[in-house]
Amino acid sequence: MTDLSRKIAVMTGTRADYGLLRPLIAELSAAAEGDNPAVELQLIVTGTHLSAEHGRTIEEIVRDGYHPAAEVDIWGNEPTKDLLGDEGSASLTAAVETGEAVAKFSLILNHLKPDVVVVLGDRLEAFAMAAAATILLIPVAHIHGGELTLGAMDDSLRHSITKLSYLHLTTTEEHRQRVLQLGEEPERVFNFGAPVLDAINDLKLLSREEIEHKFGIRFGMKNILMTFHPAAFDVASPKFMIEELLAAMEAATSADGNHIQLIITGTNNDIGSDDVRAAISAFADAHPDHVSYVESFGQLGYLSVMREVDVITGNSSSTVLEAPIFGKASVLIGNRQEGRPMGAGVIKVDDSESGIFNRNEILAGLQKALTPEFKALAAAAPSPFGAAGFAKKAAELLTKFDLPSPPKKRFRDLA
Repeated sequence: MTDLSRKIAVMTGTRADYGLLRPLIAELSAAAEGDNPAVELQLIVTGTHLSAEHGRTIEEIVRDGYHPAAEVDIWGNEPTKDLLGDEGSASLTAAVETGEAVAKFSLILNHLKPDVVVVLGDRLEAFAMAAAATILLIPVAHIHGGELTLGAMDDSLRHSITKLSYLHLTTTEEHRQRVLQLGEEPERVFNFGAPVLDAINDLKLLSREEIEHKFGIRFGMKNILMTFHPAAFDVASPKFMIEELLAAMEAATSADGNHIQLIITGTNNDIGSDDVRAAISAFADAHPDHVSYVESFGQLGYLSVMREVDVITGNSSSTVLEAPIFGKASVLIGNRQEGRPMGAGVIKVDDSESGIFNRNEILAGLQKALTPEFKALAAAAPSPFGAAGFAKKAAELLTKFDLPSPPKKRFRDLA
């Protein structure tokens, strides 16, 4: 590398955000090659990528040909468990580990000395990285800011990351306007569309036969793909929600004469995930004839499966982002995605005033989504997330934008 190369650190903490970041990482990696590279790419791998329980997905990153500049283990460490003892509730553990993550990221950033740090989304590790970089006077570039997920703690974290960040790469004009509303200057806020569109464009999706062979799953006459993550701000507990969702899916298969195959993916490392994982595992064990459970498909596998199924359900962002891009019907439960743009193919299972819904409402949503009429509506509905092209625009911005040191910024008052 030359002294003129811009050091761009990209943090990835989950299989999901790596899938979205992969095209951008590829663009930056290409810019880092040659005799006079414009970029020095510093890939920081952390979070569930390093967890065996979550499939140790760092191996997918290495298989793609990338060599992490740093691996930072931040979740589920024994010293934290020993420190908390019997007091270690899920929320307290997450809070303490997030504080420890700030410290660990600070040490890594001090060693790598990047010119800019790229974070995506709204998870705790993104918040911890943005906090560490800000304190060290390193500019932060934030992807997916300005969005709303009113049913999750993620909403507060995302807006906090926006205020910690210098560059903003939003996915719609509505989201860009919301970042401006938070006081950010227009010349630092860009609407480049959704990264997932590049990811889908760049992938050669697997055929149904390849998916079955690689992951050992079965497709039926009709197929439902489910991903569920606990959300801290849902009134209903994660345990209640997953039990009602699984009961509705079982009822759907029974009502259809067992012609429906259920494909379930693993949950994130969110507060309450232990109960969710235990319920899914028990459900899969009890119904081996029509349930396939895969902890982590990886991006290629997950999107390939999505293309082949009839309905996507749960509370993952894929129900409102990827599903409309593929023209698939989806059934969304809970409040985790409340506030996101939703296409006509998304069926939102309404909560009562208490925040509690039941399996019968979910079942009705699934049965509606499986009808030929609704599937045709979903297939024809446009996606609200624009067109592909995010990665090239983002790479050029990160490489050429004039980044001041320190990254001082003004608050833009709307008045």
